[in-house]
Amino acid sequence: MVDRIDGSSLSQARKLDGGRTGASKSDSTVASPAAADTAKAPQVETPLVERTRAQVNSSDGIDRQKVEAIKTAIRNGEFTIDANKVAAALVNMEALTGS
Repeated sequence: MVDRIDGSSLSQARKLDGGRTGASKSDSTVASPAAADTAKAPQVETPLVERTRAQVNSSDGIDRQKVEAIKTAIRNGEFTIDANKVAAALVNMEALTGS
């Protein structure tokens, strides 16, 4: 988990940021000019954007096809684990979390 300087987790910040309807005065001073221009432009909801937004909102973030492919590979004895990659990922995680 990644924590912000104020101690809140990054996932909490995303949830909180997602609920905002307008930017506060401090947000507008931090935002880049390109972001300010984008915020002022009206958003056009096309059917594709609406459908994609609905799919993202209803998704649990799990790639079911990939999970099934891995399960099948394990059942067939074709799934291999690279111990060096696992060890490197653990070391990187420890370095990021400071544990």
